[in-house]
Amino acid sequence: MTFNWFKKLKTGLSKSAQKVEKAFSSVIGKKKLDENSLTEIEDQLISSDLGVNASMKIVDKLRSHKFELTSKNKEISKEIILDVVKDELNKILINCEQSFFKDNNDKPHVILLIGVNGSGKTTTAGKIASMLKEKNKKVVIAACDTFRAAAVEQLEQWASKTQSSFFRGSNNADAASVAFKAFEFSIKENADYLIVDTAGRLQNKTGLMDELSKICRVLAKLNIKAPHNKIVVLDGTVGQNAHSQVKNFNEQIQLTGMIITKLDGSAKGGVIVSLAEQFKLPIFAVGVGEKVDDLDIFKADDYSKALLNLE
Repeated sequence: MTFNWFKKLKTGLSKSAQKVEKAFSSVIGKKKLDENSLTEIEDQLISSDLGVNASMKIVDKLRSHKFELTSKNKEISKEIILDVVKDELNKILINCEQSFFKDNNDKPHVILLIGVNGSGKTTTAGKIASMLKEKNKKVVIAACDTFRAAAVEQLEQWASKTQSSFFRGSNNADAASVAFKAFEFSIKENADYLIVDTAGRLQNKTGLMDELSKICRVLAKLNIKAPHNKIVVLDGTVGQNAHSQVKNFNEQIQLTGMIITKLDGSAKGGVIVSLAEQFKLPIFAVGVGEKVDDLDIFKADDYSKALLNLE
């Protein structure tokens, strides 16, 4: 990540960092890290959306460093305790680093974006297209939300802005049929990537969830590996509610990864840690705003530092 992006990420996560920092404020300056203090830290971390398992791992690491934390220094310093926490966060997050921009011989590479209403799928589709165009890739964007004209128009604007090809079906057309035709079009155009934007759907609506399975089945008729990436786009402000979304979408179509948006100003940025710890799915990117360059590749170390307000 560039310095400018890290600065954006850190600014976006500032409220989340305040919540996480609060977990350690009571022990900074103390000469002893006792079990009561560790319990308090664990409770605060859980309330900061890091989740139970991740919080327990962090506290266990602090417990194992307790002698070192208190004996080598006259008092517990913020720098030392946060350094231990950052290392543990990195261990949880590092396996989630993965890029869908790697070169592949199987093209067009199909990226299917799914998620609940308002999660930021359409904007994310445009931002991904922009990132791919910067790598000189030929991109097709397909609008498979055939019921919301505004969503189709927004996606068409992103296609124009990123100089991507745009594919749309007729109003109220079957989404799977539109996806299939978009894939055929992408093959004829010799595109490198096809980004399929789907309608927002609640994860407990059986009919709409079945539609996702149908989209995957029809795309596989043209290429057994398609869609190559099935990515859930999550709103970073929803906190622990993101878990049920990932769980249900994953059970329906076996997700290949996540993108978390709207982290700017959210106090729930710690949820990425709990999502990583529980699902161990790749986190392809994180977003901190509406602008085209407000989405970038997820890097564990940068995210850990931003979440702890470190440089």
